[in-house]
Amino acid sequence: MGTMSQIHCHFCGGIIQDATKIEYRPPRASAQFAMPHTAPCTCAPPVVYEHPPVLGGPDDDQTPDGEAA
Repeated sequence: MGTMSQIHCHFCGGIIQDATKIEYRPPRASAQFAMPHTAPCTCAPPVVYEHPPVLGGPDDDQTPDGEAA
């Protein structure tokens, strides 16, 4: 049985203990990411700048590439 990879909060850099509580925000160039570290995330909710997993394939993506509208 393999180990699950760790997910770090992009706001504080801590390890997210409960992935069901993650607040996914759209990726953007202006987002600032904290340096990952080994302490647990203390944010409520933890923040990750990427699209949530399992919402459909890339063809279902409603976010236009390039500039924002």
